[in-house]
Amino acid sequence: MPVTIKNKCKELLRLLRPYQWIKNSMVFLPVIFSGKFLDIKSWESTMLAAVCFCLISSSIYCLNDVKDCKSDSLDPKKRHRPVAAGAVSIPEALALCAVTAILSAFLSIMTLPTGCTVILATYFALNIFYCIWLKHVMLVDVFILATGFVLRVVMGGWAADIWISQWIVIMTFLLALFLAMSKRRHEVAMVENSEKQEGRKSVSGYTLPFLNSALSMLGAVLVIGYVMYTIQPKYGKGPESEYLYITGLPVLFGILRYLQLTIVENRSGDPTKVISNDVPLLTIAAIWIISFILIIDL
Repeated sequence: MPVTIKNKCKELLRLLRPYQWIKNSMVFLPVIFSGKFLDIKSWESTMLAAVCFCLISSSIYCLNDVKDCKSDSLDPKKRHRPVAAGAVSIPEALALCAVTAILSAFLSIMTLPTGCTVILATYFALNIFYCIWLKHVMLVDVFILATGFVLRVVMGGWAADIWISQWIVIMTFLLALFLAMSKRRHEVAMVENSEKQEGRKSVSGYTLPFLNSALSMLGAVLVIGYVMYTIQPKYGKGPESEYLYITGLPVLFGILRYLQLTIVENRSGDPTKVISNDVPLLTIAAIWIISFILIIDL
């Protein structure tokens, strides 16, 4: 009996996809870009915001696995997901979905500004429509995913009472769109290489030439946007330094490295796993954060 309970708990935890929680680290961007990385109160507030987003995003993962359990059972990789494999029943998955959503809302209402709860509700509603319908609509699917990351950043700013630059919003959206397009390219490549019989419905509207062009465009705009952010005067609403533009170099390297993984090696299936398993990307991310903090402090 204890073994059964242990296995069930393990499968329920797997259903929550904790490895995807790294995406919610985007709530910390306002703290970093505002130069308040030594402000303990700001970190405490954004940490609570991150926990709320981890819970609400996990509730969406539960709902998505219930919605796609039949199609997932036919996929060579996704058939191992808890619901598709039968390790977690549909009622159990729906119950876990409700519990995590309620916990997220309760924590937000009790500890964060009202606007943060509104953002969570917006994210939840938007992703319900995404799971049911919008993820099958070309371009709309990736725009919805990118909007989710913008909501994370906005919530981080509101939680810590930090002014959010329009540049941060724009760059977050472009970066998320870049990663979403990279994932779609991986799916299209798998279908064309006969590694996968068929992808999601929206994939049929994409082609490799289109996605390669889109990724090149987004990467270029993202780098230019970042450099413009570093040289624009902040008028007291953000960190300023005449040397901040130097941090554009690791950003450029990171974009080119991800393009290499996507187009040359076709390894962009899961952005979370790609970034966390690629030493050059992790190294350049660390260099960017350290250089940004040092330049602001100097």
